[in-house]
Amino acid sequence: MGLSLSLAKSRFKLRNEGSYLGIFWYLLYPLSMFLILLFLKEILHKTTTDHYPIYLFLGLIMFNFFRQTTNMSADTISRNSGFIKSLKIDQESFVIANAIQSTLSHIFEVIILSIFMIFFKISLVWLIFYPLIFLFFIVFTLGISFILAVAGAYANDFSNAWSVFLNALWFITPIYYVVSEQNISLLNQINPLYYFIEISREIVIFGQMPSVSLLLAIFSLTTVIFLIGILIFEKYKSKFAEMI
Repeated sequence: MGLSLSLAKSRFKLRNEGSYLGIFWYLLYPLSMFLILLFLKEILHKTTTDHYPIYLFLGLIMFNFFRQTTNMSADTISRNSGFIKSLKIDQESFVIANAIQSTLSHIFEVIILSIFMIFFKISLVWLIFYPLIFLFFIVFTLGISFILAVAGAYANDFSNAWSVFLNALWFITPIYYVVSEQNISLLNQINPLYYFIEISREIVIFGQMPSVSLLLAIFSLTTVIFLIGILIFEKYKSKFAEMI
């Protein structure tokens, strides 16, 4: 964990080295998407969802965390081939560092979320429960990331394919549109991101605790995906040096 944290901090600093805006570049993507989608929403359709700007922004920053972490993980083995070939190092650290780096940027996004909530007169009390849900989301994303790291080590073009898949997933996941329990589609039912984002919205925006069954389902899903991911990674990591 110490190595992962050091890697994440160094990457975080390097990304902003020589930049006039520094850490605010991390916020550029979610903020620009937020403004564009909010503008399109006003032009194309109306929604009855209360506090739609917060609904939209929370979905954006959660998906942004998943996108950023998994994108980096898909080619993390090839990007760190020099370390893997020349040093005896815990290769899990590279994947964990990706999640930590994304979490650092997510913290700034949550600060912006808090400011928006104050502006739209939404209580911040329920926001204190968000880190718990987000912790499960981190572990789930790590499980996916371990699997992607293995796939990326065996297929050089896998990271490109994953980027294309993420674009499709963005439209499937209800980030800018509203899905009610009555008209939830099959695509959303089998999309884990839907549950993480919707639970977070229920708690943070509407001050409603999700059902125990739904929380248990998220816990089970997170545990299973993480265990599968780490087992696959442990099985194949000894072959990474030969593959890259």
